[in-house]
Amino acid sequence: MTPFMLRVAEILGQDPGSGERPVPGTRPSAPASAGTGADRQVAVRALAEQLVCEANAVLAGADDHLALTDELSDGELAFSVHYRGRSVRVSTRFADGTAYGRLVGDGLAATEPRELDGPEALTDLLLLLLVESDVPRRPATV
Repeated sequence: MTPFMLRVAEILGQDPGSGERPVPGTRPSAPASAGTGADRQVAVRALAEQLVCEANAVLAGADDHLALTDELSDGELAFSVHYRGRSVRVSTRFADGTAYGRLVGDGLAATEPRELDGPEALTDLLLLLLVESDVPRRPATV
């Protein structure tokens, strides 16, 4: 099992409310070149797919799996991860050759636009989604 899968299994085995709440690293959204913004979005999206698959391998019931959806609109690339009625959304908007990252989701309090502080922050973001969604506490599929 991967380190992420072990962390998911650890959350499944904890009593509700015990353990530390994952805190994803974020930073204020800052403009970047369109190429840099696109590269970041693609890297984070690819990692999200990998992590969702790993989490779903540990989550026992098919009805308790994470879902990943892609969104494509004019001037924006985005994806969302959903779990038990809650979700997080990672997007990059493009305007005049500039990219702006944005992170929105349940369990995230922000007064200003924020973005992930790199792909590694995605791990804690998905773990937070599980914890905040009252992940079922039962033995994991190992």
